[in-house]
Amino acid sequence: MMDAPRSLATIVKSSRVVVLLGAGGVGKTTSSIVMALLGARMGRKVALLSIDPAKRLAAALGIPLGNQLRRIVLPADWGGEAGGSVDAAMLDQKAVFDSMVQRHAPSDAVAAKILAHQVYRAVSSNLGGPLEYMALAKLQELVDDHRYDMIVLDTPPDTQALDFLARPNMLAGFTDNMVMTWLVKPFILASRFGLGKLLSASEKLMGGIAKVTGVHALQSFGEFLVLMQEVIAGLNKSGERIVSMLHQEDTRFMLVTVPNAAAVRSAMSLLTQLEALGYGAELLLFNKCLPVDVAVELEASDEASSPELARLRRRAAGEVGLIAKLTAAATGGPVTPHLLRLADEEQEIGSLEALRILVDKIAVQ
Repeated sequence: MMDAPRSLATIVKSSRVVVLLGAGGVGKTTSSIVMALLGARMGRKVALLSIDPAKRLAAALGIPLGNQLRRIVLPADWGGEAGGSVDAAMLDQKAVFDSMVQRHAPSDAVAAKILAHQVYRAVSSNLGGPLEYMALAKLQELVDDHRYDMIVLDTPPDTQALDFLARPNMLAGFTDNMVMTWLVKPFILASRFGLGKLLSASEKLMGGIAKVTGVHALQSFGEFLVLMQEVIAGLNKSGERIVSMLHQEDTRFMLVTVPNAAAVRSAMSLLTQLEALGYGAELLLFNKCLPVDVAVELEASDEASSPELARLRRRAAGEVGLIAKLTAAATGGPVTPHLLRLADEEQEIGSLEALRILVDKIAVQ
């Protein structure tokens, strides 16, 4: 028999990390803000991180956000427990990558060489999936920062979020590949014994590859890997810590969707893959629903249907079915989810006052 779901208040009070997942266009960024503000209302010191590609977070909060966390000034009449706060940031992949290099390089001099290297400048901006990995790196940094007792993480849509969870240690094995080792070994040796003495041997060893790629290009790449050896080792260890952290009992996953067939299919797929990775969704949030009282009244009504009333009845019945379907699927996972619903809003959420209304609505569920 499955345990009853935890209350929302219990989840917020006991969570160290809340990761929001969902398709694009379902209100995930707004939901991340609402969860952060709810945490602050409950007296928690919250860090809110967004890697939303649409960068809507700054507009919703009304403040310019960058890579550095910035305090959201909440009105004095918001109420709640004393001591709560929200600091928010958008993530800049290169800024976080630079920070990781500076943290893991063996010296400031080596860090400076890496940051100035032409290969690094290309890699730090164009490495596949870096923003997701760097968000996890930043997340780990914040978990270690005792100024915050709750971190809320907005994520990219759908499959990108799965990459984000499936490959938290994306650089693992980078220097273990046999072909890579064969290519750069001469430069690793050269870093120890002097490049000039081994350059001719390197050219012979690389043969046709050197002719096609260019010895200078391979030399540059090899030098970069020599500089990066300790940084990559540090990133791999950080990745191992991130995997452990994501599986902690106080890390919670929140699946955000809307009650239409396409969005729920996407959420079902995301939920299946999430559970295959060993995680479960403890919170399900349906945005853009009919108000509950309206849905109940429509279901109970036996009046003759006008076309508009008939349309609303079909919508209400469809929402009930889709919510039940996803909830049942999530209940079969490792945790029993708490269900949240927010009614469809007539206007875009673009102010703290509008966000407070959402916080009020979600807090009582």
